[in-house]
Amino acid sequence: MLLRARVSVLDRPGSLLGVAKAIAGLGGNVVDIEVLATADGHVVDDLVVDLPGGQPDLLTKELGNAGAEVLHLRKTVQVTGQRADLDLLARVAAEPANVMSTVVSLAPSVWSADWAAVATPAEGAMPLYATPGAPAPLPAGMPEPLGPLPRRGTAQGGNGTVHEVVSLQWGSHHHLYLGRVDGPMFLQVELVHLRRVIELAIALAKDVSG
Repeated sequence: MLLRARVSVLDRPGSLLGVAKAIAGLGGNVVDIEVLATADGHVVDDLVVDLPGGQPDLLTKELGNAGAEVLHLRKTVQVTGQRADLDLLARVAAEPANVMSTVVSLAPSVWSADWAAVATPAEGAMPLYATPGAPAPLPAGMPEPLGPLPRRGTAQGGNGTVHEVVSLQWGSHHHLYLGRVDGPMFLQVELVHLRRVIELAIALAKDVSG
C-alpha cells in the first residue's frame, strides 16, 4: 500500500533520518519525498511511503515517536518523482485543441487531489469538464481566485463532506477547481506550481495550434 504522509519535523540534521528509521521499523520504505515549506524552525514534507499491510494508525504513532507531527495521511497511487506535470504538458502539446479537458483529467495526479473541474463561477454551477468524484453541482462557498492568482479555501459538499479546494482563473469566463476530500490544505508552494503549469499549458496550446 502506498500512503502519502504530510509531516512536520524540526529543521535540523537527523530529523528525517529518524522518520526513515521509524518507517523501516514497520517494514516500510520511503518511495519519494517532497519538501513543501520551511517555517518557524520546522519543515513540512510530503512522504510517499510503501507500507506492506497498510497500518496507517501504527504509522502515525511511530512517526510521532520519532518526533514527526503527522499533519495528514491518505492512500495514494502517485509518486511525485514521476513528474506528472511534464506528462500533462506533453499531452497538451499533442492535443492542443483539448487543453481544458486534458488539464482536468490529469490535474489530480499532478497535485495529489481527489477531483478536478472547470466551471463558470456561479453558485450551483454544473462543471463543463470534471473528473469522477467532483461534486455536481459545485457546492456553495467555493474560493474565488484573486485575479490571476489561485486561491484556496474550504467548501461543504453533500453528506457533510468537507472539500479543501483551490481555484484558478481560466480565461475570462471559467475557473479551474481542484479538490481534496477532508484535506490536506493546499500549501503556497502547490499554488505557485499550479499557476505556473496552467499558464504553460495554455500558452503551449496556443503556440501549437498556431
